Amino acid sequence: MAEPIPPQLAENLRAFETPAAVDEYSVYRLSAEEKYLFAKYYKAGDTILDLACGMGRTTLLLHEMGFSVRGIDASETFIRQASKRLPYLDFRVGSYDRIDEPDSAYSHVLISFNSLDCAFPESQRIAALRESARVLKPGGTLIYSSHNIKSLHLFSPRYRDQIIWKMRNCLRAFQQRAYVFEFGLHILYASRQYVMTQTEQEGLKFVEMVWFRLIGNERIDRFFSPYIHYVFRKRE
Repeated sequence: MAEPIPPQLAENLRAFETPAAVDEYSVYRLSAEEKYLFAKYYKAGDTILDLACGMGRTTLLLHEMGFSVRGIDASETFIRQASKRLPYLDFRVGSYDRIDEPDSAYSHVLISFNSLDCAFPESQRIAALRESARVLKPGGTLIYSSHNIKSLHLFSPRYRDQIIWKMRNCLRAFQQRAYVFEFGLHILYASRQYVMTQTEQEGLKFVEMVWFRLIGNERIDRFFSPYIHYVFRKRE
């Protein structure tokens, strides 16, 4: 018998089944951070597993860059729409904490747009990291972005237009991790050290992080960046 789904996770999944969500995620472009990381770590002939691919934003663009890529998402609505729009791409319904792929099958695993932060409870997130490490070839990379808990500081330059929400959550900026209810989703915010330690415990070695350019001061930008892109490499 399947384990019951926590109500928070069920709420997260429902949030990605609405027409509004389809509209929200029907954007096909890469961020500056993604362009930098893909150019640096992906090379011709690489195979990429695009987990929590949504409407196929990164799946499509990675395909157009010449990579062999498969997109997986838990939302049947997203996968159905992506398959209609991009029938020449490989999309499948699946969960990132139970990846139906053999060991050491991919050069790279990508979890974009902070999708890993929607895992609930946190044990699902850890399982997703463990599964990502399993399907990676030795030396392969896991690239993902994650919400930075320090961006919740009241004096952070981000979320200025959400002052009530920010005041309600600002004390969490002093924690190492916390689930925050935002835009109908239960989302994990965590410190950089927490993210690195948690991921390295699953057999992946930290390589690099990339943050938002907010005011042009590297130290301040890194501290307050709303989310951070991380690169990890599977140990040889």
